[in-house]
Amino acid sequence: MRVLLAEDNASLARATATILTKSGLEVERAADGGEALSMLRGGFYDVAVLDIMMPVMDGLEVLRSIRAEGNSVPVIMLTAKTQVDDKVEGLELGANDYVTKPYNARELVARIKAAGRPRSGATSLVNFGDLTIRADTLELSTKRGTLRVDPHEMSFVSLLARAGGRTVESTWLLERVWEGDAPDGTLSLYASFINGKLQALGSPVSVVGSDEEGWRMVGPDGEATQG
Repeated sequence: MRVLLAEDNASLARATATILTKSGLEVERAADGGEALSMLRGGFYDVAVLDIMMPVMDGLEVLRSIRAEGNSVPVIMLTAKTQVDDKVEGLELGANDYVTKPYNARELVARIKAAGRPRSGATSLVNFGDLTIRADTLELSTKRGTLRVDPHEMSFVSLLARAGGRTVESTWLLERVWEGDAPDGTLSLYASFINGKLQALGSPVSVVGSDEEGWRMVGPDGEATQG
């Protein structure tokens, strides 16, 4: 499960990241709200943990921006005990949960896992349009039939499907699928492999994009469609 931790207190962020990592979570850190917003726009996360009080942009501003852009990543707000109004505003803006600082580490881990479970690899199945993706068996299915894909194709298509039609940066995909070790043109090549199999399955879903602009999954009219 991939977690974005946005916390400007460096020592607290390091300690929290260590706890989350030891609990089996993959953690990326942002030192301020601007960095957090950029990371949320460029990659896919199962959960975002946003401190309310951050420089550049506070957590509520980040939340407001991503929800306005259609990003449905589950968000847990970190709040101080006195920030009652901020808690209410965060929930109204679309936060999924909040944790009061100072927090219990085990509680934070439990809340993160609960919030991210529907989007994460905790389930090996994801749907996008008429397409069903089964990561555990490396299968793509529609009403017409089922085709097996290789592990790299499965990782690529699963990440794009879970991103819900949002554009995902090429560098992020290369790092997650190939650990950054892939020749130029790899993403374009694999997009063509996947699209060929989707066409064979009669699916209107396709992978579109470029190394410069990033990649995303779209439905029959070129629009995001997940469900």
